[in-house]
Amino acid sequence: MRNGRQEMTEYAPKRVNHRKLEQFVSLAFQRVGVPVGDADLTAKVLVDADLRGIDSHGVINLHGYYVKGIQDGTIKSRPEIKISPGSPTTASVDGDNGLGFVVSHRAMEACIRMARDYGTGWATVCNSTHSGAGAYYVLMAAEQDMIGIHFSTGGSTVAAPGGKGRLIGNNVIAFGAPGREHGPFVLDMAPTMAIANKLHMLQWEGKPMPEGWAIDSAGRPITDPNVYFAQQGAILPLGSTPANGVHKGFGLLLVSDILTGLLSGDGGSMLRRKGEHSHAFCALRIDAFPTGGEFKDLMDALVEKLHATPTVEGVGRIRYPGERGNLTYKERSANGIPLRQNVVDDLQRMSANLNLSMDDIWER
Repeated sequence: MRNGRQEMTEYAPKRVNHRKLEQFVSLAFQRVGVPVGDADLTAKVLVDADLRGIDSHGVINLHGYYVKGIQDGTIKSRPEIKISPGSPTTASVDGDNGLGFVVSHRAMEACIRMARDYGTGWATVCNSTHSGAGAYYVLMAAEQDMIGIHFSTGGSTVAAPGGKGRLIGNNVIAFGAPGREHGPFVLDMAPTMAIANKLHMLQWEGKPMPEGWAIDSAGRPITDPNVYFAQQGAILPLGSTPANGVHKGFGLLLVSDILTGLLSGDGGSMLRRKGEHSHAFCALRIDAFPTGGEFKDLMDALVEKLHATPTVEGVGRIRYPGERGNLTYKERSANGIPLRQNVVDDLQRMSANLNLSMDDIWER
């Protein structure tokens, strides 16, 4: 430790092969009782996050959250997921406290089926668990020439503007749309200043949080991630202060709670009647609109307008949401995924516990 913080953590010397990492992750889930198909799917979603550079939602969570969650009984390895149709374009899903990846994948599949037949499909999900990066699910729709929309609520780690303590979930909003020459467009965000895993990464690296990210239990601003975790600090909604529009970020968090929690009957992150995590999914078939045939050409025109926008000195071209992730996906698919040494150490501890080997996952 230096000055009360952990010494900076480097990436592991070698990168891991994404296909071999998927196999390794799937085997880990199978070791704790997850059926092969569900284990393969969950591994694919987790590794996809790392491929896209969403390191906070990838295999960093494999051991501490998912595997241990199954081992201690907080996550069911073999849930009985129930999909109840409402109207031709709506459904409700009860995840039976299974892996959120599997529950969410089935919910979005149901939305896509409804959208094929009726132009749109919506599904709410209750009694689920953490489902990883929202990008994966909206891309499921984009790959079918549909627009995908996803909302999710989870752990209540966020303060209300002017409030003390944790009140509302760090509620995710994701949106995906296909393009022709450019894309897909993917916006995957929490309308907050940070998420807990990013604070963990700063803690590992011995770095402070930027001002305005979090407060302590008394409502005072903090920049030390160690203080945040030691004192049950709270993250601030996007905007951080009234002058910077914190009410906008807080409003988006409430919208997500309404669509995921109230519509599903759970109540959302502040009420919670049917579990810790609830979700909502939507698929919109583009060609169901009379003007849908122009969509991809207009998407490309939008991107080209962004790329052509003049920028200030030191800034490259303006990128569309998802562009960096698309480029990172290609680079890491070709060259391997870099993992922080902390993550590798945790995976090695898990491997010893589950009688697995990590020897074959590295790029040669």
